[in-house]
Amino acid sequence: MLNMTTHSKHFYREAQFGERKQAYDEKQDLGPPNALEQKIIRQIEYYFGDTNLPRDKFLQDEMKIEDGWVSLATMTKFNRLKQLTTNHKIIATALRKSDSGLVQISKDSVFIRRNPEMPIPENTEERRNDFNDRSAYVKGFPLDASLDTLIAHFEKYAKIDTVYMRRDQDKKFKGSVFVTFANKEDCDKFLAEPETKYEDAVLIKKSKTQYFKERDEDKKQKKLEQIRKKKEDQEKREDEENKKMADSITRGAVFQLTGFENKELSREDFKTYFNDYAKVAWVDYDKGDSKAMIRLSEANTAQSTLDKVKADHDGKLEVLDCVVEAKVLEGDEELDHWRKIFKDMADSRNRNKFSRKRRHGKDGGRGGPRGKKSRAGDDGGDGDSDGGD
Repeated sequence: MLNMTTHSKHFYREAQFGERKQAYDEKQDLGPPNALEQKIIRQIEYYFGDTNLPRDKFLQDEMKIEDGWVSLATMTKFNRLKQLTTNHKIIATALRKSDSGLVQISKDSVFIRRNPEMPIPENTEERRNDFNDRSAYVKGFPLDASLDTLIAHFEKYAKIDTVYMRRDQDKKFKGSVFVTFANKEDCDKFLAEPETKYEDAVLIKKSKTQYFKERDEDKKQKKLEQIRKKKEDQEKREDEENKKMADSITRGAVFQLTGFENKELSREDFKTYFNDYAKVAWVDYDKGDSKAMIRLSEANTAQSTLDKVKADHDGKLEVLDCVVEAKVLEGDEELDHWRKIFKDMADSRNRNKFSRKRRHGKDGGRGGPRGKKSRAGDDGGDGDSDGGD
């Protein structure tokens, strides 16, 4: 068995790759590539080309192992190349017929690499703009079209770099492609053609830049339409809610009082006072508030109640020894007040329901000790409307 030291292994490897490097000056007249060889050249030069290589991490990692060299055994595991051939000799012969000089073949026809004298261009804005200027969006192909037939179709017009088949989330072809021509002039000429067909179908075509501009504008318009529709639906719901609320509220029964900030008054004070004039359903007031909302039980009694108070006090609106200002709620202001009432009622029901659940669990279920029944307020939790904002 051959026992090689680390130094001798390194020397052997250098010698081995040195032989490969010497092969590039040997140009043989092998004739033009046949149809299969053209496909092999195109596919491998795509793998090592400016478009694919910068984003192909697997291939980049393989190239780091042996000074850029990648074995044909590895390359023939790539699906597209494997579909063409796995025969190393056929691949090596095809690549030797390429006139681009992009891919080099080792002397033993076992390894290939991108030509070190053709480094990958930097990903600059200028390069991206050049790529976009040479690219077109084309739509209208049959969904069962193959990449080979699409490439053959575009090569009838000019030399191309890549054809990218656009696919949906299920990896199914969408019938449209991005094609990148070798130069901007060929791309412009293709786009300027009055009518382009694939079989009998007229194709839709536009520059890649125009496609993305139109797509972004379309997205913007769809978003604006969604916002408009959402607003329209919201207004419709509010109108329906207002109509529903208008049928369930007690109209003309609520008035607002202001002007008693310095008085020590309670909710009960207001209720007792106005009960002498009309039946009070609810007083919305806490000590220190700057206003009080008085809701009566019967519809259209708010104004007449205030008139009675004035009549008893020589035309003054005097409440609890304090001259106040009053306003009967009408229109949207009245609806907003009732909306708040319904929301407060719904919130109260939810709190009571949650409280009962917690108490039921804490007391050990139906067999546990029973707590005291909670006492609801005048309106709390007993209404039949679920209102809300």
